[in-house]
Amino acid sequence: MKLKTLKKEEGKVESQEEEVDVKKLLKTKGKKKQRIYGKRMDSKTQKGRYIKSKLPKDSSGDIAIDATLRAAAMSSNGGIKVKSEDLRHKIRKHGAKASIAMVVDISGSMFSDRKANKLKGILNSVIEDANRHHDRISVVGFKGEKAEVIIPTTGRATSFREQVDNIRVGGTTPLAAGMQKGLEILEKEKLKAEFVPFLLVLSDGMPNVALEEGPMKDALNIAEKIKEKEIHTVIINFERSVRYGHEVNMELALAAGGRYYDLEDLKDPAGAMAKLLEYERENL
Repeated sequence: MKLKTLKKEEGKVESQEEEVDVKKLLKTKGKKKQRIYGKRMDSKTQKGRYIKSKLPKDSSGDIAIDATLRAAAMSSNGGIKVKSEDLRHKIRKHGAKASIAMVVDISGSMFSDRKANKLKGILNSVIEDANRHHDRISVVGFKGEKAEVIIPTTGRATSFREQVDNIRVGGTTPLAAGMQKGLEILEKEKLKAEFVPFLLVLSDGMPNVALEEGPMKDALNIAEKIKEKEIHTVIINFERSVRYGHEVNMELALAAGGRYYDLEDLKDPAGAMAKLLEYERENL
């Protein structure tokens, strides 16, 4: 599977490809697997989510600007002057628990037994993964003129299997509405310090329902808001054979500051999805 990392450099947009061996990942086991699913541990490196600050033990470390300024303000009279004793370092957490908002396309373009079954398989894979890692998860479906919450945010999503099995596809594709609903959910979840907000969008990238300015423009506007809110984002292309949709999803991933994946050409997309989540979890 190709992992496309999108970035801007000197006014240009570049797409870099890094080979991700999903087949090899699917065979991961033993001690290596224990490292993936093992204890979530605090980290002194700059990877992982910043959860709190501490007094530094040495000169190395990642400075916590906010905590440092607060300490300086408390010890200063009038203007803020940062002294060495005001310095605070960040404590980061690897593999922090996530609050996942999965936004899925259930419009008419997904209308086939093959696509519907694959979609449900992927949904169940994400739910199982969230349950195993004690994450919170919500599922938003978009079709017709709006987005609807299929599974409200919960830590026990496995009890909602019936809702997944009863998903019915059809109608137009309000992608922007789906992304907006996902963002609204995660903005509330962001208030829970122990969970990292994680937006997962699954679509064929063919929006045709507008919120305000136009289907594509609205989706890009929401993507930019997602980036501003620093929401960890992954956009997955569900139908690579549609070139326009492939390009739209890549552009949305870039605007959101997230990653883009193709799952269309894999024989086991549900299994690959589980491994994809492992890969992303290391960067939360």
